[in-house]
Amino acid sequence: MRIAFLVTHLLGTGHLARTAQIADAFATAGHEALVLSGGVPAPLAAPKAARLQQLPAIRSDASFTTLTDAAGDVAGEATFAARIEAIRAAMRDFAPDALVTELFPFGRRKLTAEFQAGIEAAQGALILCSIRDILQMPRKPGRKEEAEDRLTRSYDGILFHGDPALADLDASWPLPEGLQPLVRATGYIGDRTIGDGSGEDGQGEIVVAAGGGAVGQAVFKAAIKAAKLSDVPWRLLVGRDHAVRTDLPSNVVMEPVRPDFRAVLSRCQVGVLQCGYNTAMDVIATGARAVFCPFEGDGETEQLQRTRAMSERYGTGIVREDELTGESLAEAVRLALAGPKPDYSALSLDGAARSVGIVEAMLEAQG
Repeated sequence: MRIAFLVTHLLGTGHLARTAQIADAFATAGHEALVLSGGVPAPLAAPKAARLQQLPAIRSDASFTTLTDAAGDVAGEATFAARIEAIRAAMRDFAPDALVTELFPFGRRKLTAEFQAGIEAAQGALILCSIRDILQMPRKPGRKEEAEDRLTRSYDGILFHGDPALADLDASWPLPEGLQPLVRATGYIGDRTIGDGSGEDGQGEIVVAAGGGAVGQAVFKAAIKAAKLSDVPWRLLVGRDHAVRTDLPSNVVMEPVRPDFRAVLSRCQVGVLQCGYNTAMDVIATGARAVFCPFEGDGETEQLQRTRAMSERYGTGIVREDELTGESLAEAVRLALAGPKPDYSALSLDGAARSVGIVEAMLEAQG
């Protein structure tokens, strides 16, 4: 089987990381897998076994209103034309048996032209959409119906990467009855690999991370203030968009995000984190106590919904954006330390392997 994935991460790296895990599972199973990535290069999130083709990169501000190119300029017609041509050429050269569009048509509406170009150039391939457990419902009238019309016209299936026991798709995007047969639940995309177990970093610490994007600055500021109210060590792992400060309390270490993040998280007393899809998988895999500070910018609800689901089922902590202060974070950490470590073992993280089996069966049924 030749399977292609079309993905553009605009803010954090979660969309690419999840797609890379799925593509790698196909490659490991002996299939040819190609990832066309339209976000900025992100080596830690890139596929390891599947082939990666970088499109002319774009990114977004936190409000998702402005798309910029690699130079930081507003992305213009030339950028989008080059992306579309690269996608068409890749589809012609690779000739996939299946094409997976990550999030589209449930999101990425501004990139409709390039997703449609990929679908048309795939020339009769099985067309699938890949979605996380929780979606952002469109706020403008008619947008939901528009997405569902595209599903009806162009798609053979929807790979739902969640567990209804934690978050049901109907809770964030109820589909009309006629589209529900398209949904194939894969379970969560993750694994329980911790990685390098050597070293002591994280041991006895409060570990703070806020993803690879530009939206976690408030979390780091609150964490520094909370550390001043604490007598335990804090370790802040900052992404590329955060400046590393030198005027820190003596119990705070600040360093760049590191590839052994899971090993560090597995040793910590509490993780202070946002609640994107892949971060939730890190917490589940490591069994860490967690306090979640969900991203809620510009009406975003995905992380808040996931945070609430995790809190209701596992007792993880919550500090919302409008309540985030040094004092509120210090108190949430204190409560997390006083509670038992959650048991996440009932959640399956083998969604990538299940995705392979689902697509194999769909292609076999097609003949």
